[in-house]
Amino acid sequence: MKPKLSSDTDPQLDIIIVSYNTAALTLRAIRSVYEQTRDTRFKLIVVDNDSHDQSADKIAEAFPDLTLIRSPNNTGFSGGNNLGARYSCADHILLLNPDTVVLEGAIDRLYQFACTHPDNGIWGGITLNNDLGLNTHNAWARLSTLTLFFSAFGLSKLRPHSCLFNRHNYGCWKRDSVREVDIVQGCFFMTRRDLWEQQGGLDESFFMYGEEADYCLKAIEKGYQPVITPDARIIHHGSASEASFSGKMIKLLKGKVELVQRHSRWWEKPLHKGLLALYVLNKTLGASLQAIVRPANKATAAEWKKVWKARKAWLRGWSDGWPV
Repeated sequence: MKPKLSSDTDPQLDIIIVSYNTAALTLRAIRSVYEQTRDTRFKLIVVDNDSHDQSADKIAEAFPDLTLIRSPNNTGFSGGNNLGARYSCADHILLLNPDTVVLEGAIDRLYQFACTHPDNGIWGGITLNNDLGLNTHNAWARLSTLTLFFSAFGLSKLRPHSCLFNRHNYGCWKRDSVREVDIVQGCFFMTRRDLWEQQGGLDESFFMYGEEADYCLKAIEKGYQPVITPDARIIHHGSASEASFSGKMIKLLKGKVELVQRHSRWWEKPLHKGLLALYVLNKTLGASLQAIVRPANKATAAEWKKVWKARKAWLRGWSDGWPV
């Protein structure tokens, strides 16, 4: 059996995992990295974002050889990864979520793909659900008037496999081919160190959600084009550290509004924000009507009402700072 290639003095790849109150999932993710990464010299860096479930102690006990950083504060996804990157030195950096499981040598395969496609600068793979069904949230197209319009009126959900109506999620792409995309999801996100340093890492104005999109869009402006390979696959649970649906949605919307403010043209900004608000309003009205017919849906309707009531906050993006 080949020896584990972690903690090498000359790593080819630095893997950063940012953990927050996800002890069991983080331990499983770490274990899958060691079990499935055999051909790439890597250094594993885990940043604990001030968890309150003894995550850091459990990780230190189970994996004493990795680099564990105990952050005194929760600095979000961006801040945590930037902190981890300060302890890295390899030419390639991989951001890996704690709620993931590496499958079939996925990190080795993604690294090999990056080496054969160096000019793209950002690389990602395929994400699967727990039942190994395809999770299509591994990549997106940038926000646009059309994508926001189709989302606001539910057409992207009605026609999920349409190239037109669900372009934001590349609806007609079966995820079985190499494809250049606008945005690679941050849960399994590899990038060149020189590009990372050019951009100053992830923008910490984004507490969480939207930071990888901002990074990709800025990289595209520099001449890089993110790309996905179907040969590297992981399981991604998603939102493991979120306490509520409304809390997640508010953060997601803050991230989207921040992207609009930074990357939409001046005349598009009010239109794009309006379409995001219309999306939430339609979701809230739809959930409320469903709750009348099916009382079991009252909880969902209540969550959407919370999101709608918080619109003044999320329509400001992350400009009002991070949540407590």
